[in-house]
Amino acid sequence: STGLVVFAKDKPPEPITWNENLKELLYDEEEIILDGSDLFSLQTPYRALDAAIVPVTINFKQDQEIGKHVKSLILIVDENPSPVVSKFKFNTKTGNASLTTRIRVDKYTYVRAVAEMNDNKKYMVANYVKAAGGCSAPSLADMDSVMARLGKMKMKFIKTGEKNSLNKAEFLISHPNFSGLQFNQLTRSEIPAHFVNSVTVKQDDEIIFEASPDISLSEDPSFIFNYRDSGGPLVVEVEDSDGQKFSGEFSSSNIALSE
Repeated sequence: STGLVVFAKDKPPEPITWNENLKELLYDEEEIILDGSDLFSLQTPYRALDAAIVPVTINFKQDQEIGKHVKSLILIVDENPSPVVSKFKFNTKTGNASLTTRIRVDKYTYVRAVAEMNDNKKYMVANYVKAAGGCSAPSLADMDSVMARLGKMKMKFIKTGEKNSLNKAEFLISHPNFSGLQFNQLTRSEIPAHFVNSVTVKQDDEIIFEASPDISLSEDPSFIFNYRDSGGPLVVEVEDSDGQKFSGEFSSSNIALSE
């Protein structure tokens, strides 16, 4: 026989950072984190086109029910200087805890989502992502125009329907989300960290979701989320690491969007 050797094509490496220190850093030693692939999927590009804007989608297969729902979700990038991208809190008003956002990736890494259910059990899905340099990549715009747009908000209603139906929207805010690892291209001086660190979306005084992001969210943070519609406008409150507060109110038209 010729002794055919088959090489595993691009087998992702062992998650050494997670196994050796990150899991212990974030969770108690005896904490059991179960495989979450039956509950949700994590969609990430295997190779990111732009490490500063890596799309991440978490899709939950079941809607949020009183008896069983996602209470919180943590998005983690093992090899980032600040590995916890954001913590999200959900409830039954969320309708379905599926979420899309954009993140910075510093070097080849595992990206993982850990969901905690209302019975306090935790479930995880992790993907390997090939991207590098996203935490120190310069802003896409010059400093003046970035600061001029600071805090401007947009809400896109992706799906609306009858009252109590599951709606979907995308929230965007103009913010440089400086990571503290970027340099001013003209002066070569370090740009201090300045990032969105709190987002709350409500409707009729009920919280749809809360996020507490860190430096790993992309410039101009965006979130695609669901909510169980009760008819009122969506109210968003945002705070950043400089203590600046921004808020907005958005009404979907009464005309249901065609799907």
